[in-house]
Amino acid sequence: MKIAIFPSGLSSLNTLQCSLSFLNEGENWICWIISTPETRSVCERFEEYNPKIKAIFHDDLAEELEKANGDIEFNFLIGPSTREEQLRTLSLLFNHSYIPTFWFIEESPDQKNDKRFLSSYTGAKIPMSILEKTVVKSVLLADDLSFIQANRIIWDVHSNRFIYNVQFPRDAVEFSLKRIRGFQDKAVGILQEAQKRFGKHAVDGRHPPLGEFGWHQNAHDRFQQAGFRGGR
Repeated sequence: MKIAIFPSGLSSLNTLQCSLSFLNEGENWICWIISTPETRSVCERFEEYNPKIKAIFHDDLAEELEKANGDIEFNFLIGPSTREEQLRTLSLLFNHSYIPTFWFIEESPDQKNDKRFLSSYTGAKIPMSILEKTVVKSVLLADDLSFIQANRIIWDVHSNRFIYNVQFPRDAVEFSLKRIRGFQDKAVGILQEAQKRFGKHAVDGRHPPLGEFGWHQNAHDRFQQAGFRGGR
């Protein structure tokens, strides 16, 4: 049996994508996702979605390793979660005499799914699975699902990210400087909340060219400083 094992990062859907990519390699694969207090709830949702994913709270990993039989090949993914959690998981594997095969995420600069792989230091490669919108909706917590629906945040299967497109009202061209500031405050707050929920690198904020509304350069600069993409 092959077990992919790694702690979950805050970009939880990236964790799910990596898990499903390993599982697509064959029936002899299962996945252990090591959770923390911050990621426990969503990892348990992944376990509900696919029974070959096992969510293990980090304090319980030692007990699980003690129950494991010797005919197991562990595969450790480097990357998700914090360095502390990665080292903690590895230390427990070593303490139980398991030396895993190491994997990492390999991606091109444009980070498209068809150019992302799980690569091992032995030279093996596993193509990244694509997370369809239906899968994402099925694993999100109810509060997170309500949040993305209320703010028209969409899942982009090509970049494996959420996209928040700022929706401008028809009268935006008539906004005073005060209303522009207030509008931007709200948009920035939505983006920051989305990144807090799903991970900073899991959400892109975008806006249309601000010249369409006659807005000044400083409005464009403020969007850019907050992490939005869009034209002047």
